[in-house]
Amino acid sequence: MKNIPFFTILIITSLCIIIAQGKLGEYVYIDYVTIEGLEYFKSHNLSSPSSALNSINSTALKALKNNQPYSVINTTVTPPNNNKQEYISYAPYFWPFCGCDGKNVTDPETQCLYKQIDGKVNGDVEILSDPHDSTSMVRDVLSLSISYLLYNDEDFAKKAVELLDVWFVNNKTRMFPDVNYGQVVRGPGEWKGRPEGILDTRLYVYIPAAIRILTNSNTWNHNDNIDKGVKTWFANFSNWLMKSELGKNESNAENNHATFYVAQLATYLNFTGRTKDANDLIGKFANTTFKDMILESGEQPKESSRRKPYHYQCFNLEALTYIAIFSQKINGTTNLWETKTKYNATIQNATDYLIHLNSTEDKTVLLPALYKVRDYYGDKFGVYADTMIKLLKETAGDSKWWTVYSPKSL
Repeated sequence: MKNIPFFTILIITSLCIIIAQGKLGEYVYIDYVTIEGLEYFKSHNLSSPSSALNSINSTALKALKNNQPYSVINTTVTPPNNNKQEYISYAPYFWPFCGCDGKNVTDPETQCLYKQIDGKVNGDVEILSDPHDSTSMVRDVLSLSISYLLYNDEDFAKKAVELLDVWFVNNKTRMFPDVNYGQVVRGPGEWKGRPEGILDTRLYVYIPAAIRILTNSNTWNHNDNIDKGVKTWFANFSNWLMKSELGKNESNAENNHATFYVAQLATYLNFTGRTKDANDLIGKFANTTFKDMILESGEQPKESSRRKPYHYQCFNLEALTYIAIFSQKINGTTNLWETKTKYNATIQNATDYLIHLNSTEDKTVLLPALYKVRDYYGDKFGVYADTMIKLLKETAGDSKWWTVYSPKSL
């Protein structure tokens, strides 16, 4: 694209995909949001709104009419400790095995052993409201914040602040700053959260971005508790991520779980005034876990061994590109774009590998990372642009979920 800030595209792209895809097990993206990109979008597109902008504003308008703010206390399943302020979700790939005939089983959740079938989502995880409400809360807060910036309507800011207050600040309705019951494996015995449950909060990286917008509103500046309350929540959540056994175990993962852990923690540390710690965290990741992630060919072995290898390699690439951009934005000492693994490979090698990989999986999941990779490395031979055009045509004609501009402008 010519003379169009790529961050603008990334903001609208990622948000529209959150709007379109809200269920567990579906691909929901994270991207770094910049006010500069949104200001550019505002000055160039409000006269003739795009489908993407209409989608964002439509979501914000619906949020204004929602009189039941999202809260963990509305959970459909009470956590094992009987405190509804604890977030709870079920491990999506675990299924009940009740013996040969399943006779005398009246409650599979407590009587049957649950075993993992990688990549196959157990549909009954959808009975839990917390994961859905968590995603919806982020979607609405960001939609409302962006609509406030674009249209300068204080009602959007007021509603966004209300949602933030209910989910993060109000002592009676807020989510506790932990994921102690994230991705629980059901079955006999005590139900405990798993390190993998930390993935559930990956969209919270959007909250600081939304707040950067909302700080210009009268609503934010006339509420003495909201700024301190949200930052306190994220400070406590950061400490939980670093000090809890679940957090420590997730940080020691070797795959996308570690990458998303770093993406989250670095964002929250920076948001709460600990930019140096965020920078140090990224530097440590670049010199340790990242070193084993990408082979010389560009393959990501920790992801390619999964049941959906293309999906998971794109998933990890998504978090890697987020960290790379985030490090740039905080003037970090680590340039993850140029960092090489011990196999002499970079993020670009991983992207090129996926472009040429013969796979029957949905390849459009590469698009968000592809925009960012092209932005940094350039596109001398037009391979990235050609791939984007091809993939956009595979989005069932609904390209508004992928970019605010038509493929012809690439």
